[in-house]
Amino acid sequence: MAAPHNDNIREKILSGAATLLHDRSFNDISIADIAKSSGVSKGSVYYYYNSKDELLYDIADKYLDCAYSDLMAWVDDENKDTSLPRLIRYALTRGLDDSGKSLRLHLTVDAIAGNEPLRKKLLKKYDTFHKVFAEKISQRRESADGSYYAWLILTLIDGLLIQELMNNSALDIPSFIEQVVANFTAEK
Repeated sequence: MAAPHNDNIREKILSGAATLLHDRSFNDISIADIAKSSGVSKGSVYYYYNSKDELLYDIADKYLDCAYSDLMAWVDDENKDTSLPRLIRYALTRGLDDSGKSLRLHLTVDAIAGNEPLRKKLLKKYDTFHKVFAEKISQRRESADGSYYAWLILTLIDGLLIQELMNNSALDIPSFIEQVVANFTAEK
C-alpha cells in the first residue's frame, strides 16, 4: 500500500535538496544525501519524485516563482518609491542579496551542462523577468528602449553574481551598482 500524500514531507525534501545545492552541483548530490538532509527516508524521496530531475525542476520552479513574486510585490507597491533609479538598484541588489544565489548558479550550470528541460525553464523565466523589466522601464522613461535595458539589467545581475561568488575584491559591487544607476538614469 502506498504511503499517504503529505505536502510537509515534499517541502522537507525540497528544502533539504535546496540546502545541498548551495554548496554542490545537483550531479554531485545523491538521493541518499537528499534524504539525509531532509530528515526523511530514501523511499520517501522516491515516493514523491520519480527522478532527481523532477526534484530539480520543483526546486527551480519554487525558487524562480519566489523571485518573481518578490519582484512583482516590490514594483506594484504604490506606497513605495519605485522610480527608475530605485527599480534598477532593487533589481541589481536583489539579485545579489538573494540567499539562493549559489542555488541559482548551480541551476544555471546544470542547464548549461546539457539539462535541456531545466534550460528551457530558466529561459522561460528569463523571458518573464525581461518582459516585466522592459515594461517597468518603459513606464518610467518613455524614451528608453525597455527591452535593451531589461536585458542589460539581467546580464548585469548574472555577472555581478558570479563576481560576488568568486569573492572578486577588485570589484566594489555597491559602488559599481551606484555607478550603473547614475549612468542609467542620467538625462540624455
